Amino acid sequence: MRRALALAILAALGATAPARASVNQLSLFMDDNRLLYRGDEVGTHTMEELAGLGVDAVRVSVHWRAIAPAHRAARKPASLRDERDPRQYPPGAFASLDRVVRDARRLGLDVLFNVTGGAPLWATGRRDGRHVSLQYKPDARAFGRFVEMLGRRFPTVAMWSLWNEPNQGALLQPQWQNGRPYSPWLYRRLARAGIAALQRSGHAEDRILIGETAPLGSDRQGIRASIRPALFLRELLCLDGAGQGCDFALRGPLQVSGYAHHPYSITWPPDTPGPAPDDIMLGDRDKLTQLIDRAAEAGRLPRDLPVWWTEYGWQTNPPDPLRGVSPADQARWIGQAERQTYEDSRSAALTQFLLRDDEPRHDARPGSARYWGTYQSGLEYADGTRKPAYDAYRLPLTAPGAVSAGAPLTLWGRVRPARPGEDVEVQLEFAPQGSQQYAPIGDAVQVTGTRGVFEETLTASRTGSYRFRWLGSPLRTRATAGYVSAAVPVVVAGG
Repeated sequence: MRRALALAILAALGATAPARASVNQLSLFMDDNRLLYRGDEVGTHTMEELAGLGVDAVRVSVHWRAIAPAHRAARKPASLRDERDPRQYPPGAFASLDRVVRDARRLGLDVLFNVTGGAPLWATGRRDGRHVSLQYKPDARAFGRFVEMLGRRFPTVAMWSLWNEPNQGALLQPQWQNGRPYSPWLYRRLARAGIAALQRSGHAEDRILIGETAPLGSDRQGIRASIRPALFLRELLCLDGAGQGCDFALRGPLQVSGYAHHPYSITWPPDTPGPAPDDIMLGDRDKLTQLIDRAAEAGRLPRDLPVWWTEYGWQTNPPDPLRGVSPADQARWIGQAERQTYEDSRSAALTQFLLRDDEPRHDARPGSARYWGTYQSGLEYADGTRKPAYDAYRLPLTAPGAVSAGAPLTLWGRVRPARPGEDVEVQLEFAPQGSQQYAPIGDAVQVTGTRGVFEETLTASRTGSYRFRWLGSPLRTRATAGYVSAAVPVVVAGG
């Protein structure tokens, strides 16, 4: 291969970056199982591993029912006289969250608290005089008191999001009532209560997100029938004559810092649009921003609201034979998604969902849908063995899948762990088709800029695979030399 014809280093704040580049995009990560539920040793080790991968912040779930006392009781316990007072909650309920915050601070990471349900039963609605579930009509005022308590208890946490996937029937109910969407109205009340609570507890200047919507829904109507996200947003923000209980004229816009969404592409590449008009996958970015911009024009949201992609990933086969993509596709698409969102000025964060695969449900019939009903979207298999995605996440690399011989071939990559002021060098490498013997392409590339992004254009000549090697850093306490990206195959027609 001939030496690069052009080299463009994307500086984090520089004028050479593409006009739409989201040069401050955060690398977020979510793995509640390992960060919260497997004990202090696993949680701390996981946080250290994420820091080594170059993660900027972790997103953790803060379940109302997991902290509230007597959450299965029909009546609030008498001991909980003031739900806003952290001292009236069981001290042990905060232990894992305290450790996450402490470890993150030590490692220089931020924490996003996703405050969500289910609610304690005593704070839910009734149907025909009986409680239905921990997700049914949670009391917005009680939720606000709970969020205010968290704000007082965790004064150093500066990123918050309110509820999780409110357009999903498993997480908020009812989705529909009397033939009309109900969960958007219910969620608007929860969001307003949460925003006001954070403002009261000293977090008015924090980054506060709403949404956390799931990418897909259904066309059915019912208590648990999930609503497609675009329909949910139109109802939530009272667009196109939709929505009930619209209170924007009386109460003003939702004062938030961003809109959070889970744009899972399921089994498709990241630029694929959703299968239905009201679905929103990562390839539907413009559909989402158009909705929130229309809401801003109508005075219902702040203008130019950034989008936070707060869950994303692909399940792999192996191990999941029902919903998994190949490990090679997972690795390649991680790089494509990174570039796709990085070059979008509205993208504030992209979140990888899971470091390590969940175990299947061993109490279910092996191979059944319930057996594989857990998540296998990790960068590692359940036994800790790394997938190709591990290297692809730490050092994302993209290239076109096919080009003509003699045509320009642009490689885009990122050294995710790079930090401001750090000397970063990478060496591009190439292996011909059918070979695993990689040879350097030209000289090492000096990567300038605080986010470790580089772009280099070569002349295509032969079919084969590209990768790059991070040549190490004098600022690191342990050697990084030898870290390589996952391989990216390119077919060269006529070469």
